[in-house]
Amino acid sequence: MRKRLNLLAAALLMTLLVGGGAAAQVLNIAIPQDPDSFDPIRTVAAATSEVAFNIYEGLVKATPEGGVEPALASHWEVDPSGTRYTFYLRDAQFHNGRPVTVEDVVHSLNRARDPHLSVRAGELDMIKGIKALENGVQIELQEPNGAFIYLLTEVYASIYPADAEDLSRRPIGTGPYYLADWRPHQHLELRRFDGHWSGRQPYFAQVNFLIIPDENSQVLNLKAGRVQLIPRLEASVLHQVANSPGIKVEMSPMNLVQLFAINNARPPFDDLRVRRALALGLNREEILLGAAWGQGVLLDSALSPAMAQFYNDQLGEVNAYDPEQARKLLQEAGQENLRFTLTLPANYPLHVQAGELAARQWEELGLQVDLEIVEWGTWLERVYTQRDYDVSIIGLAGRLDPHAILVRYTTGSSRNFFNFSNSRYDELIELGLRALGEERRAIYWEAQEILARELPGVFVMDPLQMAAMRQEIQGWRSYPVYVVDVASLYQ
Repeated sequence: MRKRLNLLAAALLMTLLVGGGAAAQVLNIAIPQDPDSFDPIRTVAAATSEVAFNIYEGLVKATPEGGVEPALASHWEVDPSGTRYTFYLRDAQFHNGRPVTVEDVVHSLNRARDPHLSVRAGELDMIKGIKALENGVQIELQEPNGAFIYLLTEVYASIYPADAEDLSRRPIGTGPYYLADWRPHQHLELRRFDGHWSGRQPYFAQVNFLIIPDENSQVLNLKAGRVQLIPRLEASVLHQVANSPGIKVEMSPMNLVQLFAINNARPPFDDLRVRRALALGLNREEILLGAAWGQGVLLDSALSPAMAQFYNDQLGEVNAYDPEQARKLLQEAGQENLRFTLTLPANYPLHVQAGELAARQWEELGLQVDLEIVEWGTWLERVYTQRDYDVSIIGLAGRLDPHAILVRYTTGSSRNFFNFSNSRYDELIELGLRALGEERRAIYWEAQEILARELPGVFVMDPLQMAAMRQEIQGWRSYPVYVVDVASLYQ
């Protein structure tokens, strides 16, 4: 009954939103949940970046190839010491019509690195100071930092008016689209911004991100033509669209790390033997097949093979499936009858299905697993923010540079909801910022081995990104980060 109601509600919403149909150049996209906040320095959900990519811009932005290209900065220079970056601003205006000024840039970036305001301030703590110039900004670093330019593509480095208020609900950016309407749990309506600095006009005048939590309802709407794009199709419904008339599926590496997060600070999970038992007791190949229908690759570390330059591919035997050894470790730790709660985010069927499979496998070891399925907002508050959980599962979105991924496991990181701590690991992540070439690769290989052996969590898979769309939709661009590039689409 709930799925039927979801479908009827979505159909009614589509009727209201589409209006003039194709003549109005309207694109309808199905996503499973709302953004958490459009304030760039307060969002932690990857799903927010998916939409915000079209609204906000920074000095630079990501490319589909994993590189960096100019955005609000027309170009930039780096001094010989590698510590002073000078960004030259292009003529651009915000969605409210006001020109972008150097003061806006200084304000936005200083706010992003303020530990009293920003949830991701630590990621910009390499900045020593930001100075306004006549036609740009100069950013001085504490020391050379190989990840810095990539970090400026993140949503927290977005530029917005210094006098903007309530960005969480009313974002003001410079992107090719602006937010015209947001009805939580229903839809987000984006409208084309005709004043974009590029001078290019996206094909679709209006883009509706429809909140449809149920993956079956998403597919039914796609088949009926009420939705033209599902950017992240769940593997469990792939068979429903495969070979369907008028529908195509684009597949690409997602650069996402799915893992079972373990609260390293909560007994008995502070005992490495217990964490290793959980890892050795997981048949990850079965989970890949059962939860993702085989559409992905198994992971042995916190990086995906999509980052081939840095991925440590020598860790396959560290936590190979060995239920007998898992039982021995539990016995040694005195935890043969361990009972714990596995918290699953309801809006991600892949994670729920993987969690249900894992629970059965752990129960075969003699453990008692209580499944707790929670709404996304509850997961963010309890698991991510308060770190109040035993074991959970989530997918951590990829980044352009390995530092931005691996730094979350350092002792003081605000994103370290595993409560993981290892002094050698912390040291390596610091060293990685100053290293280049083969030296940097070797540092990150060692860091990944520490994670595999010390287990802040159990790494499972990088599922394929499957974008299902109507046949007439063209221009889809796959990125190694969690975004949907609406401006590139046309029909």
